[in-house]
Amino acid sequence: MLIVCTGNLCRSPMAQYLATALLQEALGTAAAPGVTVTSAGTSAHDGTPIHPHAASVLAGRGLDPRAFTTRRLHVGLLDSADLVLCAERGHRAAVVTTAPKTVSRTFTLREFARVTAGLTPADISPGTAYPGGARNLGGARPATDPLRREPLPPTPETIRMCGQALVSRALARRGLRRPATPADDDIPDPIGSTVETFRMCAEQIGEALAQPLELLARAASGIAR
Repeated sequence: MLIVCTGNLCRSPMAQYLATALLQEALGTAAAPGVTVTSAGTSAHDGTPIHPHAASVLAGRGLDPRAFTTRRLHVGLLDSADLVLCAERGHRAAVVTTAPKTVSRTFTLREFARVTAGLTPADISPGTAYPGGARNLGGARPATDPLRREPLPPTPETIRMCGQALVSRALARRGLRRPATPADDDIPDPIGSTVETFRMCAEQIGEALAQPLELLARAASGIAR
């Protein structure tokens, strides 16, 4: 998963760390490395630290972004990303212009949350991403350790398959679930504002990420509802 904003200083790094934390909580720390979350900026300069207000907001949530440095968006990052989530519609347009093949897997954060709302784990269980593949496996019991009799963490391959199905479902719903106004799909840039504005921005990002990532985790873990 690649998250894109303008300078890779505020919104996209906050989203990167928040998404990683959500996945660790939902999948467990053993399975979360099966999903790589990165970020970049359409006008970023490589090697700049995260914005101090963004760092403060993340630290307040128990996250440590001190090792983070910015990256400028390039074709190689886009080609390797299974899903591209953008802060604004303008970033989405820049992504698709840079790498036209990404059009089917590029959304704004809020758009992705909107078009995946109402889906169930069974809708994106392994096999639903592939024509003719096995469907509705979300209700199957996850693998267990015969000695401990506890569910094992989902494998990276299972997570990948569910993620592909989620993106496929999102694409199919894109034209069917429109925002009240186009600007509703954007998360405004907090640069130049107070730390409280950054905190509100992080809340918006977290709200956009929570539902689809929880859905992915439940599907990959074999939870039907």
